[in-house]
Amino acid sequence: MNDITASIAIPSYNRADHLARTLKCMLHQTTSFEYEIIVINDGSTDNTTEVIKNLVKDSPVPLRCINEQGCGYTHALNRAVKEFKGTWLAFFDDDQLAGPDWLQQLMETALSQSALMVGGPVILDLPEEVLDSLGPVCRDILGESPDVREPEKYAGKSPFPSGGNRLVHRDVFNLIGTFDEEMLTGGCDRDFLLRAIDANIPMGWAPGAAARHVISSGRFTYNHIKWYSLQWGCGFAYIDRKHRGIFFTAAACVARLAQAALVNLPRLAINMVSGNSAATLDTQALLWRTVGYTRKTLNMLAPALFPQNAFFSRVEFRRSRKSTTTN
Repeated sequence: MNDITASIAIPSYNRADHLARTLKCMLHQTTSFEYEIIVINDGSTDNTTEVIKNLVKDSPVPLRCINEQGCGYTHALNRAVKEFKGTWLAFFDDDQLAGPDWLQQLMETALSQSALMVGGPVILDLPEEVLDSLGPVCRDILGESPDVREPEKYAGKSPFPSGGNRLVHRDVFNLIGTFDEEMLTGGCDRDFLLRAIDANIPMGWAPGAAARHVISSGRFTYNHIKWYSLQWGCGFAYIDRKHRGIFFTAAACVARLAQAALVNLPRLAINMVSGNSAATLDTQALLWRTVGYTRKTLNMLAPALFPQNAFFSRVEFRRSRKSTTTN
């Protein structure tokens, strides 16, 4: 066997059924180079291990399972960085599907554009009537790429690579490091991207390397959207503090609170009265995001006065598959 050029990293936790479908499409990528697949099983308690073992038997490409002890998503990503054998590392989520040329499309774009990081679109795998019932904020929360929703806005330019559909050269990790494991409430993909931008890492976009995000009905609940929104708010505050400083973050927090009071609360009332359910949920999501941003900012400003340990524990990234209670 020739040397491995690319590795596909799939962090997974208690999604055995989804993972089986994801691996089947990843095992049959049509490439002009050798690749491997690494599954980081982050302490799953379902039959994830059995699913992987059954696929290893007849796998046409090297397939490895690395068992972790439930240290979280960010730690799982870093374990993949530590273990991968290729020159390139592709990140793919355990609830996504892609066509057989997905990896080849990413690689060809990287080479043709001289890019060290390449992304592709993420499409929500949902019936059209369900998509039409969701506002842009909720579609963004569920992972849809902006160019999918607003192609005219990105004519002639490309979005930045998203976390679940991204190819990264080994040199990038050597230059900017790995993922920030302090980000327990999510956002480590965005932080990594911002560090790459600051380091002037050349980036590319592969429109043909689309990933389809398969979404279960449980993610459309009020509590789940609330959980995601609170988590995003916490992550944004942490990233702002890290990249722009605590004074900027405090000022941004005040601005967000003002926007919530003067814009989003009145908008919420109008949407509720008019019966526009999609716009109502979008506005609620923005308000919850402000709550998360505010609570994280207060914690960073005065951790002794605002520890909020129970709240931050409930909005940890992996909690979405344990509980959606965030009150």
